Amino acid sequence: MALKKGLFKTSVGRKNLMAVTGLFIIFFLIIHLVGNLILIIPNSFFPIEFWGGVANTHDMYNAYSHFLVHFWPVTLVAWVLYVAIITHIIDATLITINNWKSRGDKYIVTDNSTSTWYSRNMGILGTIIGVFLVIHMAQFWLQYKVLKVEHDLYELVLITFKTWWFVLIYEIGIIALGFHLVHGIESAHRSLGIYPEKIIKIIKYVALCFSLVMAILYAIIPIIIYFK
Repeated sequence: MALKKGLFKTSVGRKNLMAVTGLFIIFFLIIHLVGNLILIIPNSFFPIEFWGGVANTHDMYNAYSHFLVHFWPVTLVAWVLYVAIITHIIDATLITINNWKSRGDKYIVTDNSTSTWYSRNMGILGTIIGVFLVIHMAQFWLQYKVLKVEHDLYELVLITFKTWWFVLIYEIGIIALGFHLVHGIESAHRSLGIYPEKIIKIIKYVALCFSLVMAILYAIIPIIIYFK
């Protein structure tokens, strides 16, 4: 069978695209987490005013958010991120559909004895993350950056995370993200060929630790705000 030529028209090309866009999204997740951690910094951390009069968590977070919205290099990176997310979702959908078709072939026997639950259900996890992302962006990004109906993002975040059902949605999304990251990081290295046998275990360990730390830090923010 003749394969269509083109970097992203083959299964290998699509997996490479998934790896590149996924790693870029992970870079964003790290930066986003650093900003979100401002939300749980106690006001006592700001004994004096600095950086344009910032003297408490409220002002610090709003100053950080204002900087991200009005600094053009960040805006440029944000548009690259949007393209990466959309590309990642489309590519993941195509790969998932192809995997489902392969499983439906009665002549193909799949051995799942060495695979994990989350590696076999990346499509389901990705769908949960996608739904969560839509809700999350509609609640914050749309109101603050696009519609500009909310000028105090800190207060918006506090009001939102005082609602138990939104905190629950957030936690479910973060749990799915944690599982998605574990397999995604490992798969990205494999797809890009950075997977020598000597360091396979190290890559798996780093992927697990990184994903666990990211998930825990993201998850504790709304919980702390809710009970604050």
